[in-house]
Amino acid sequence: MVTGRKKFKPISQKAAGSLVAGVAILLMVASCEKILIQPDASDDPAAIFEDIWTFTEKHYSFFEYKGIDWHDAYRRYRPRVRDDMGPVELFDLCAAMLYELKDGHVNLVSSFDRSRYWEWYLDSPDNFCYNLIERNYFKGRQRYIGPLEFVKIADVGYVYYESFANPVSDNNLDLVLANIDQEKGLIIDVRSNGGGSTENARRIVSRFTDEKRLVGYNYVKTGPGYNDFRKQEIFIEPHDGQRYTGNIILLTNRRSYSATTYFTQYMKALPNVTIIGDTTGGGGGMPAFHDLPNGWLLRVSSTRFYSPQNVNIESGVDPHIRVDMTKESMLEGKDDILERAIRQLNGRS
Repeated sequence: MVTGRKKFKPISQKAAGSLVAGVAILLMVASCEKILIQPDASDDPAAIFEDIWTFTEKHYSFFEYKGIDWHDAYRRYRPRVRDDMGPVELFDLCAAMLYELKDGHVNLVSSFDRSRYWEWYLDSPDNFCYNLIERNYFKGRQRYIGPLEFVKIADVGYVYYESFANPVSDNNLDLVLANIDQEKGLIIDVRSNGGGSTENARRIVSRFTDEKRLVGYNYVKTGPGYNDFRKQEIFIEPHDGQRYTGNIILLTNRRSYSATTYFTQYMKALPNVTIIGDTTGGGGGMPAFHDLPNGWLLRVSSTRFYSPQNVNIESGVDPHIRVDMTKESMLEGKDDILERAIRQLNGRS
């Protein structure tokens, strides 16, 4: 006799029916879950595309100024969006659409790339070589006053400012002005300065005027319409401390962009300033930012800035005197734009 085993007891017909029904319900629920669960919106190419197009439609500020039909762009690009698109392919498609805005302040940023439009300077002469200035004008004599590089060249004060992203303090400016008190003038070089903070720009300009001056008009977006803007008058107040109102020359090139274009326009409104070099790169719209559901970041221009003469500065600010650097002069160790400024301040223009 075999011991230790339990005899098998068949289940009743009623219990078997309940078990089958339960399994069927479980299978049906599982199947319904597969049907009802939608793809994650953060990975849906169509949703990402629509979000990019719609945010740009509502916030971009230069459609009419540049003659861009954004709805036509939608009609051309939207049919190319597919459900099975990978992130790189989708990114490239959206970047191509945004490229049509021809705006250096418009970027789509992902973990693997950043879309950009750089033709505002790529087709223009560089008109600047720091190595040439360092070797032939600084010669190791420059002082580093915060983010400013200062040296005296032919009895003229020269300041190079690389980026408005680098904060300049009142103490920095006091030290610079103390060194040019008896000079014939001041040269401020913002060539290839890609921008940064307009607060730094305003802080510097306030040192070069003795009275409150209108420097332009800012238009801030107030609604989704292409002309939904509020106009603001922009003034520069004179600094309450040390100032310099002698002759100033500002050097610019096409890579003088964004906050540097604003700075150039502010300075151009002052009667004691002459701009020499090339038209700035533009960037006259402050950016608005938008986080996309897939983790990408979108940036578009959302304001407009006009000179006191109602000229839009998005395409750049023109110099008073246009000068280009020549290869011949560079081979001789000379910067044509800087040399023109030196002659101007020494009365030999």
